[in-house]
Amino acid sequence: MSYALIIGEVRNGVFEERNLDSVGICCLLQKKTCLLVPDDTAGVDERLVDTIVKARVAENMFLNPVNLANIVERLARVRGRPDCTILTHSSSGMEFAAYLSGMMGMAIITDVSGVDRERQVFLKSYYSDKIFGEFVLVEQKPFIVTVRSGSFKSYAAEKVASANVEYIEDFPVDESRLFLEYVEEEKSDIDIGKADFILSIGRGVGNKDEVCSYMELAESLRAVLSGSRPVIDKMWLPKARQVGTSGKTVKPKVYLAMGISGAFQHIAGMKESGCIIAVNKDQNAPIFQYAHYGIVADMHKVRDKLKQILSQT
Repeated sequence: MSYALIIGEVRNGVFEERNLDSVGICCLLQKKTCLLVPDDTAGVDERLVDTIVKARVAENMFLNPVNLANIVERLARVRGRPDCTILTHSSSGMEFAAYLSGMMGMAIITDVSGVDRERQVFLKSYYSDKIFGEFVLVEQKPFIVTVRSGSFKSYAAEKVASANVEYIEDFPVDESRLFLEYVEEEKSDIDIGKADFILSIGRGVGNKDEVCSYMELAESLRAVLSGSRPVIDKMWLPKARQVGTSGKTVKPKVYLAMGISGAFQHIAGMKESGCIIAVNKDQNAPIFQYAHYGIVADMHKVRDKLKQILSQT
């Protein structure tokens, strides 16, 4: 039986939204889809996949890569080996992919952000999307792919009927490694994920003293201030205000990015915004590829001009 196996990413018993990228690449490849999750997973839309296989194991045991490999091997004996196994390119997804690749002798392609379906070529970017590498499977054997967050979500299409639900059991359970808990970050009084208008600043801001002026500008625009990773790493803004794969994914009506070059980690966190306006003095900055409107200028001069206009209204 020809099919693609999606290893579902689950947190605290809930199906993660990032799994939609795994579903999306399967739809793009026109593969029959089989989703594997722990038995007690909630929030799975059964219209997204053809088959859901629920493993008779608790989430904390499912997160043990040894157990996951045992489950996948058991599933392969029951349903046949999948053509490809899809995981998210997250910390746990990368760990699982490497373990499964070694245990099952399968080729692995990580951090895939695009697919040329006609040529069966998988794409991944380097140097903030300045260069794209092409990966081709030399032999038609089962392989593993990890997909970049935000790359394939738009391809995830609902199917007409609900999925078939099956259960898998009778596999060896390893208890030598046990997942204990997720350590959540401290809650902030500001939730950038709910904002309609976001002003986001990047490395181009220059120094911490300039950040206050952008906070004032955001307040004048009735926007919420956020930042890219360099700003957060320097502790000029709290972690709760970070946009990107290691921060938060946002979908405001307007996203004003100032001094942000557009590394893929940041782009993945904001590219679904309704209107993206980018300000950067480098006309070749990758963020301009995603912006609806672009301004090639020094961000501080644009800030001052905006303040001048706002003071006159």
